[in-house]
Amino acid sequence: MRRITSPVLYALWITALLLGTAQSDPSLAQSPTPTPLNASPPSQWLVITQVSVKPEMMAEFQNFMKSTTNPALKKGGVKWREVWQSTNYAGDAFEFVIVAQFDKFADFDVPSPLEKALGAQGFAEWSAKAGSLVKGVHRYIVRTRPDLSVMSRKAYAPKLAVVSSVHVGVGRNQEFENFTKNDLVPVMAKAGATYLVSQTIFGGDANEYVTLTMRDSFAEIDKGPVPVQVLGPEGAQKLFEKLPAGTVTHLERSIVRLVPELSIIPAEMPK
Repeated sequence: MRRITSPVLYALWITALLLGTAQSDPSLAQSPTPTPLNASPPSQWLVITQVSVKPEMMAEFQNFMKSTTNPALKKGGVKWREVWQSTNYAGDAFEFVIVAQFDKFADFDVPSPLEKALGAQGFAEWSAKAGSLVKGVHRYIVRTRPDLSVMSRKAYAPKLAVVSSVHVGVGRNQEFENFTKNDLVPVMAKAGATYLVSQTIFGGDANEYVTLTMRDSFAEIDKGPVPVQVLGPEGAQKLFEKLPAGTVTHLERSIVRLVPELSIIPAEMPK
């Protein structure tokens, strides 16, 4: 995963993606039937932080997050934050993507949870230490698109996600969204898949969407793309022919895994 080119993770990245919307409503876990998120809560804001760690600092970076960063974040009031990592098989294995939710932009007018917990001097020391462990940090602000997504119970215990960074042509957003909502999402729902979509707003390409298709294992990926599993090769081809030519200008995929030991996930969160 060279760069998130928008967020979940990439969401983005993911997330979740993306994931913030999915996990903000635990009642979704009560229904075993995957359903489009048309009636779900409004889209939410996420900050996606892409961190490129120095290879020789990987162990120290993870220990620093577990022993220093996360306790301070919890003290500062953070209740949910997910950390995803590119796999060795499809992406940069030294890259992490951190997904955190925020309610409003005014939240950035006050000290961050880390600064609240550590104080000005402690935060400066934390920043210096964190900076010594990484090669680069890039942040994106995205909004989740539950109207273009579909959720199943599997999303509450994600192991892997196939992340697609989809760039659409200028002025072609509505065509892409219509296809996703009316044609692709029903197929994903029929398969019982979790398919989450976010849209980059700040920090990246404003014409980019990031999608996450949750997977339980690499073996599940061997079964092929979800539309092919549901419709067969010919049916899947006909499905994607419904997307007007030229709508998508660039597509890039990666595989990421959730790192629960580096994440902050409430104990009451559905598993």
